[in-house]
Amino acid sequence: MTGFAFLAASAALLIAGAELFAENAAGAGRRLGVSFLAVGLILAGAEPEEFVTAVIAAARHHPSIGAGDAVGANVTMLTLVIGAACVITPMSFGTRLRGYAAAAAVTSGAAALTLLGGVSRAEGIGLVVLYLVVVAVIWRAERRPPPLGEAAELVADSGEDGAKEAGRSPALALLLVLTGIALMIAGGWLAVAGAERLTAALHLADSAVGLTFVALATVAELFALIWAAARRSIDELALAGVLGSALYNSTATLGATAIITPVPAAGLLAPAVAAAALPLVLIIVSPRRRLGRLAGVLLLAAYAAYVVITLHRP
Repeated sequence: MTGFAFLAASAALLIAGAELFAENAAGAGRRLGVSFLAVGLILAGAEPEEFVTAVIAAARHHPSIGAGDAVGANVTMLTLVIGAACVITPMSFGTRLRGYAAAAAVTSGAAALTLLGGVSRAEGIGLVVLYLVVVAVIWRAERRPPPLGEAAELVADSGEDGAKEAGRSPALALLLVLTGIALMIAGGWLAVAGAERLTAALHLADSAVGLTFVALATVAELFALIWAAARRSIDELALAGVLGSALYNSTATLGATAIITPVPAAGLLAPAVAAAALPLVLIIVSPRRRLGRLAGVLLLAAYAAYVVITLHRP
């Protein structure tokens, strides 16, 4: 099986696992006696696909693949995913989303600063703490949990799927959450295995493969999320989930990777700076509080340039 086939299989497992996790996290929380957000914080519910893949990569002594996935997923979400959605239909980008974009820019900027000399374990801990602080600030300001990653998907699918989840027993919900985690672990393992094969076959650096191919595999689910949300006229919720995912990856995912194995800076600093700038770019290209088709085309072009530059740099 080629590296690309491994990555395709990993994307399928990660999507299936994330779906089970998101749909049953609230019920599992009832079984454990904690809130949905607490389950998310404990079990990486905000963006589990990147988190699990990055942690496995670090544990297998490929921290650049894990960190590349965290940074590359942010660039991919903020260009390819949002750009494709905007080309299909213009997206609302109001005041609340601008606040989320600013928060994502700050946290991504902090991640870029740590990558100036590589991310140490102490800096990794600092990034995880920063994530918890930002979540607490947003929650206090909005008086409700922020819609980060899979939490946004749970709300977006709160119709028929939510009714089915409500009918499940807490014990079954917990079992399904654990099944989802197991599938994501298997998907993460396949993603790293695929990345190892691609680095050998294509003579690419770990960071380049993580920034492109692995990142694309781990964000695959967001295409369905943002398209479904746009069709239901809750595009602001989906965009908040994407921005929250970027916030999560630049802090919790990158931080956890560095805690397991310190991350070298080689090949990651420039993409990290781009990931920090992109939320501000979204603010600039939405002067009327909407992201139109022209903005979508520009974002898609930016993603194409990013891939070419990443894969062809020495």
